[in-house]
Amino acid sequence: MRKLLSIIAAMLITGNLLAGGLVTNTNQSAMFTRLQNRNASTGIDAVYYNPAGLTKLGDGFYASLNNQFIGQTETIGNNYTYLTGTPRDYAGDVSAPIYPGVYVAYKTGKLALSAGFNPIGGGGGATYNTGLPSFEIPISDLKPLLSSMGLTTTQYTADIFFEATSVYFGYQANVSYAINDMISAAIGGRMVTAKKIYNGYIKSIMINPVHPLINPTGALISAPAFFTTISQPAYAAMTSDRQVDVEQTGSGFTPIISVNVAPSEKVNLSVRYEFKTTLELTTKVNDGKSGGIFADGSTTIADMPSLLAIGAEFRPMDKLSLAATFNMYGDKAVDYDGSETADIKMIDKNFLEYGLGFEYSISEKLRASAGWVATSTGVNENYQNDQRYSTNTNSFGAGFGFRISPMIDLNLGGAYTFYQEGSKGYNHMLGTIPVPVMDTYNKETWVVAVGLDFYFGK
Repeated sequence: MRKLLSIIAAMLITGNLLAGGLVTNTNQSAMFTRLQNRNASTGIDAVYYNPAGLTKLGDGFYASLNNQFIGQTETIGNNYTYLTGTPRDYAGDVSAPIYPGVYVAYKTGKLALSAGFNPIGGGGGATYNTGLPSFEIPISDLKPLLSSMGLTTTQYTADIFFEATSVYFGYQANVSYAINDMISAAIGGRMVTAKKIYNGYIKSIMINPVHPLINPTGALISAPAFFTTISQPAYAAMTSDRQVDVEQTGSGFTPIISVNVAPSEKVNLSVRYEFKTTLELTTKVNDGKSGGIFADGSTTIADMPSLLAIGAEFRPMDKLSLAATFNMYGDKAVDYDGSETADIKMIDKNFLEYGLGFEYSISEKLRASAGWVATSTGVNENYQNDQRYSTNTNSFGAGFGFRISPMIDLNLGGAYTFYQEGSKGYNHMLGTIPVPVMDTYNKETWVVAVGLDFYFGK
């Protein structure tokens, strides 16, 4: 049962919510949702995607307000032989009804100043109403454990619930300068504030050991009470009710540099580099509800990887623009085991992201767009578990842009992400006996986005 508690601690490291790497979110505007490729942006969302490209704006003030409505469903399968109803599927729902992106920029001459706010990591809450395989497997081990003691046990029940929320907010500022008509550069930084909240419980564990005096009929009875009666205080303690109510908070800083090159009016190229963000989370246990695993005041490594983002935009005709994206995340330099003392190799190669998109002007006031982004993960089996996993994806987005007035644009978009099914085979140790187990990982994500861009420039 102690393994159950240590596994729950793995929830300390959570991934991103939609586009991006293992931790970093890159779906940061409604324009991105409908195009999927914004690295070479010269619009207001370039505050995030391409700060150097802001020098292409006309002189004046610009602002953008965005929100995305994101839903995600995860299904974890497990075939451990002692689980009730094996093979089992466990479902988790993730929701983010508010996922904002706010950007402002002021351009004058060769200089542009800008700032932005967005969820740079996390951004949603996950709810597991029946727990996960790793929560239930140690409880199911009570069946063979008791049976091996001559107490035939065929059933167990438990009330398991777990929910977690995670959000890394980014507060970014940039200074951009046009070196000449072709080349511009920018330097900036992002303050990252991280907060994770965990709430849950494992309680009311029941078992049906056949005992001639205590339970001759083999009815379901309280596990802690039974173990207390047969003088097994260690098992009584391990099967007692446990609650978790924990917050983890921390902050870090990300230096950012970018370069934009426009060799012609039809071609725009961009490079942005975000340095690794050193981030350490401090644990606060509320009302003593540590679940037996969290220590108040303890710290956990939660660094965000560096990011190399390359973009290109090509306009073969006035009404049509094509966009391309390539991102590489420096995962190999990040300690994803979350510990200063452990040294578990979890990454074989850096995470890659690449895609294509287009936008077509149907009229002066209406534009249509669509795009695709694929990812190639670099994790190995040491990274994968039923609380945290990464598989290759394909995302498709589409939408429309409306010119409401000369000063206001409305962007509407939707996107859907397909995840390649993942799996992991491993041995669960039942005492000293290895029992083969197979996990399967499936996920789907959808997003609907709306954004308003305001132009007070030339």
